[in-house]
Amino acid sequence: MKKYSIAIPLFAMLLTACDPTIEEEGSIAASITETDLQARVELTQTTVGQNKFTFSTNPTLTVQVLDQDGAILATGTEGSIIGTPPLTSLTVRVMNQDGSITSFSNDVTISEYVDVPSIYEGLFGPEYNSVTWVWDTDASNGLWGNGAYMESTGPEWWQVQATDIDQQCTEKGYAKDGLEGWMTFTLAGKKVETSRGQSGTIAWDLSAVAKEGWDQGTLTFTGTIPLLGLVKMGDTDDTFAPQYEYHILEADGEHLKLAAPKPGAGDWGEAWFWNFKTRK
Repeated sequence: MKKYSIAIPLFAMLLTACDPTIEEEGSIAASITETDLQARVELTQTTVGQNKFTFSTNPTLTVQVLDQDGAILATGTEGSIIGTPPLTSLTVRVMNQDGSITSFSNDVTISEYVDVPSIYEGLFGPEYNSVTWVWDTDASNGLWGNGAYMESTGPEWWQVQATDIDQQCTEKGYAKDGLEGWMTFTLAGKKVETSRGQSGTIAWDLSAVAKEGWDQGTLTFTGTIPLLGLVKMGDTDDTFAPQYEYHILEADGEHLKLAAPKPGAGDWGEAWFWNFKTRK
């Protein structure tokens, strides 16, 4: 599959070299109507019901294809697209030489997702919908605790078991994060709701790997934190602070293991760990 990564600023720069009264092959017209754009762009679902598409332009025209959330899937005169869930529509747009945008949108129906990054199922389940996460009371190394940054795969040096998690949460001011606590991840909007009444969003970056073979990238919370999402700040006191960015150690749709370093920690430094499982 061809990949296209031209962002809007670069997309706009292409226009400055064009004579605004002349449309060269592959360039942008001085102005194009929605009807003209639809006539020049062919958007095809490769297999009915699947999330794969191709697009082409005739005469050639540089366009962008976006999903319903505004994420740019491709830029170019032709190419292939693999949409990620939940995909409900595709928008094709072109920037005119005066800086205005012409676009059209097509609703799409997806009954089968193929070649989707595993993180989608890992966080939101096999139906790519929503999953409620609770403390993993089956984990042999506890629910929460600390260990070695970029080395431990869960709580190791100090482990809080199910019998003690309520006390830890209450002492730290997060009583509703205890053994009966929960957090629900919903793919639509990438939303998070928690048992403490807070809500927010999540985002992931699978390129932000701390150490190859240890983590899968980062998971960042905005507006809230996961259950007892606190990290110890100092060496000589018990000051804990909310943590918003985590390393993903495991996310398989049934288990979610997260880690976060104490500020300034390097390899083998102190980190904190969380073990969650899906609520059945």
